Amino acid sequence: MQDNRTGSGTGTSVAESPVDDATYNVLQALTSKLEAIEAYEIYAEQDDSGIFSEMIEDERRHAERLLAELKKRLGGR
Repeated sequence: MQDNRTGSGTGTSVAESPVDDATYNVLQALTSKLEAIEAYEIYAEQDDSGIFSEMIEDERRHAERLLAELKKRLGGR
């Protein structure tokens, strides 16, 4: 993610990303967790076993950890 190379002919320029790879990874993982929560909430409406409610709790806990890490990374800039 950090090196976005664009080439035209023989010259190559490097455009630096506004975030480093590790921060990008945390952001993408958080996005995935939030999307999973949204899907599980829909599935939970038709679930009698409670498995999706349990999954929502786990995903929320993971999302909160990722959000805290993202805030820490972005706060240091």
